[in-house]
Amino acid sequence: MDEDTIQKINLIDFLSEKPHGLFPPRDPLLKELAEDPTAHPFEKHLAGESSPYELLKHGSWTSGDEAAQAGFDMRLFYKEKGIGEQHGSILGAARLGDRASIGNGYWMSAHGGAVESLLDEATAELGKMEFSPMLSTIEADFKIKKSVPLHTTLRIECQIKEIKGMRCWVDGVVKDMSGVLLASCVAQLVDLQQLWAAQGQSPP
Repeated sequence: MDEDTIQKINLIDFLSEKPHGLFPPRDPLLKELAEDPTAHPFEKHLAGESSPYELLKHGSWTSGDEAAQAGFDMRLFYKEKGIGEQHGSILGAARLGDRASIGNGYWMSAHGGAVESLLDEATAELGKMEFSPMLSTIEADFKIKKSVPLHTTLRIECQIKEIKGMRCWVDGVVKDMSGVLLASCVAQLVDLQQLWAAQGQSPP
């Protein structure tokens, strides 16, 4: 086994491992994304007191082991822009557990709010990378096409639709592993720094 193969396996294992993670070992989609040399895994960061961009030490509603424990486990990758493309994109893998269900213990599908959270988080992260690191979602049009199953690996894809002035629009989709569209959204985000400047306000 060569060094590159070992590094890829280690990355796949790293991506799969969280104390409360919902992905099985060597998940096929995580393996595919980890082996793509143009796709880079990342963790959510936010502006903080000690640095302009900080890793969330205690996770959030949609990131970290705390989120996985609550039934929400999503791993995102930044995909470099290809030839002739203006922007990079987001690829991701997600799994929703029992606590993200419509009714825990009733063998139901994922709650719509959990599905929308996948798209809300992924579209915002792409906007932060391609437009401005300080963004806020101000509008999102969600469409849930089919019931989203629990304990099943889901594919996340997001692309920049438009950037204009202090706003950007991002398209996001959730698919199953066979490529069937389960949910989609168009999110509109605003650059908070430009907004505050236009309103004559100082950052909080």
